[in-house]
Amino acid sequence: MIETIIALATPAGESALAVIRISGQLSHIIAKQACNCTNPKPRNAYLVNYRISDEETLDQVVITFFNKGNSYTGEESLEISCHGNPLITEMICKDLINRGCRIAQPGEFTRQAFLNGKIDLPQAESVAQIIAAKNEQALTLAQRNLKGKLSDKLLSIQQDILNLQASIEAHIDFPEDELPKNDQKRDHQKIKKIVKELETLLLQAKRTKLLTKNIRVILTGLPNVGKSSLFNALAGKNRALIHSKSGTTRDYLEFDIKIGKYWITLVDTAGVHDASEEIEQAGIEMSLEQAKEADLFLWVIDNSVPHSIELPEEFTKLLQSKPTLLIRNKSDLGENNWVPNYNTPPNATNISSTAKSGLRQLETLLLEVIQKITGEGSENEYLVGLRHEVLIKNCLDKLNCFLIESKKELGDEIASIHLAEARDELDKMIGRKTNEDILDILFGEFCIGK
Repeated sequence: MIETIIALATPAGESALAVIRISGQLSHIIAKQACNCTNPKPRNAYLVNYRISDEETLDQVVITFFNKGNSYTGEESLEISCHGNPLITEMICKDLINRGCRIAQPGEFTRQAFLNGKIDLPQAESVAQIIAAKNEQALTLAQRNLKGKLSDKLLSIQQDILNLQASIEAHIDFPEDELPKNDQKRDHQKIKKIVKELETLLLQAKRTKLLTKNIRVILTGLPNVGKSSLFNALAGKNRALIHSKSGTTRDYLEFDIKIGKYWITLVDTAGVHDASEEIEQAGIEMSLEQAKEADLFLWVIDNSVPHSIELPEEFTKLLQSKPTLLIRNKSDLGENNWVPNYNTPPNATNISSTAKSGLRQLETLLLEVIQKITGEGSENEYLVGLRHEVLIKNCLDKLNCFLIESKKELGDEIASIHLAEARDELDKMIGRKTNEDILDILFGEFCIGK
């Protein structure tokens, strides 16, 4: 007998309403015994009294019953909408346990949906992606994954590999039959096309890492160039201490702001220079550690004075390795328009954080860069997680082995094995081949009730 699982599907705490999900064979019995609803029609809402005994009514609730095969999990299910008093939800859950149910594990509802064939593994993962989406683009792409768009793409690639494998193995198994001659050049072109499709997905994996979290924007530069003033101006409040004395900022500060459709974490860091004080040097080292975690740099300079000092080498290397905007601050005090002695992105803007000039233009430019690094508007419209990334790389390795082996004399047999192995990696992505350990890890990251 499949156990009946329950969980609070809405956030804990006081609220107008709370929803308790039930999935399993006891769902229909609970509707009858606890709610006096003998034959609930599937997908119909009923206003009933929830009773924890024959006489005692705990709360007036709305229940919705789903029959087997037509619920989220594929099992008989019941949803109870009650008043959002934590005391009420706790008492209902305790009563359900007394009636033979148990508390669901994290992600167990979605896990049951997968095991019952309601969704495949990328669709299951998309449920967590939808909940965790940090911006509209991530939400849109997660919803596409839930609709099966990523799965359709993987199945299409897998079918192309299978067709090629079938052709090769037909010549191996039936060499004397009158079959069309194998065209190695054509076969290689087909595989290279598949490789390109997988590499495009792999590129999207890098963008997914940005889309599924706040984009980390680090303010860096020499001391007293106005990083903290800019931080406060963008944050819309005075969070960072400002002083004319150099080296005021010795720790880093963070603040979350929204730019367009994106949430970013803005980080103010200590000014970078050759410091003599031990505590100031520690602040600079902390700035370097923060810089390593940056998705985007705002390199702030004082545009009112000539510049003769470059940033330390470790910082310049980081600026060259990641997207960087050159911010010419204090432009209201004069403009020198200093240009560094190494290549930086052409994007630069003149602002005055104290006079509040140029900030709107900066936000526009910042949004353009974020859209570029996240791939907004690209044809590659999928969220590709870490698990997918690993399996795609494995698949690419197998396809590259095919290209090598197929060039060898009598290499078709080994080459065909590599195609089969490539298809296995795609099976793992879709969820046709998996194991309990993988499922435990994957669904263990879900919240309870999902």
